[in-house]
Amino acid sequence: MNENTLINQLSNNLPEGIFLEGLGIPAMGSVGPDRQGTLKVQDREFPIAIEVKNTGGTATFREAARQVKAYSVQGGSIPFVAGQFFGEKTRQVAKEEGVGIMDLAGNFYLKKDDILIEKIVEKNPFTKKIPLKNLFAPISSRITRVLLVQPKKSWLLSELANEAKVSLGQTHKTVARMIEEELVEWNQDNKLILEDPTRLLGAWKDMYPSYESKKFTFFSFEQDQTSLLDSLMKKAGDLSFTLSFFSGADLIAPFIRGVNKLQFYVKQPSDIERWKVSLGLQEVKSGANVEIYVPYDEGVFYQTQKISTFSQTGIPIVSNVQLYMDLFNNPARGAEQAEHLRELKLNL
Repeated sequence: MNENTLINQLSNNLPEGIFLEGLGIPAMGSVGPDRQGTLKVQDREFPIAIEVKNTGGTATFREAARQVKAYSVQGGSIPFVAGQFFGEKTRQVAKEEGVGIMDLAGNFYLKKDDILIEKIVEKNPFTKKIPLKNLFAPISSRITRVLLVQPKKSWLLSELANEAKVSLGQTHKTVARMIEEELVEWNQDNKLILEDPTRLLGAWKDMYPSYESKKFTFFSFEQDQTSLLDSLMKKAGDLSFTLSFFSGADLIAPFIRGVNKLQFYVKQPSDIERWKVSLGLQEVKSGANVEIYVPYDEGVFYQTQKISTFSQTGIPIVSNVQLYMDLFNNPARGAEQAEHLRELKLNL
């Protein structure tokens, strides 16, 4: 929505008993506020200066607020920022900066001497939300994984896109949806930060069962996990693998006793037959003690970690965030193991 259209519609969305008159562009032109006018409140009139800020996060809003405050000092007016919709975080910034707000959704804030008027509209009526399912689609979920694996880091949008191996356009769309859900926000340096990692982890966890990795089940005559793992490390050769599920958790944060199964990811289906031959595996439908997975997306391998035991060094295991996701919806006490992992390793 352009500036003129927004300004023309503001008067129709003010609280009852408040009127906006005489809106115009100030004589000082480009060096002044976007608009100036008169606000009539309870039989009193106040000159106001308005800066229009229709896009951007709280950092952009804060900049606009400080700018219009500087203009209002010169003209002896009350500073306002106007826009299409201002959410909770932006409304808080307005109070911190001492400026009024008005938007097309009906949000309004004015504090002047003995007058305090506030109207809050929580829901943005102009947003066409993409479903949360799309937010956590396989490619988009790479962004979630990066944010959760490095929850304290701040990101330029291009940096996040490169790190997640997602196009800049798709990253922009995903981040916009996350901002709307108040999962992430822009800081004062215009970098993206994770606002609520616990909610993001929970939302992704609920969607995770919809992903479809391919699972292949086998039987090995190596009867315990240590022997299975030793055999895996010895015979890997040029084949790559990454442990996950209970096999990974048993090395990172052991909780479930008696894990005698080897569970690992490979990068492509063509590796399956080679592993079958290398490890002498028999394909079975039940009683498997080796499970090989081809993941739904290569993001599963992001930030793979290396662990050493008394008998092996450099054992590859998925990140703790990925391990949590793989475990949580596993019916064999996976949720218990996942929460144990979360308490010890994730801090989310």
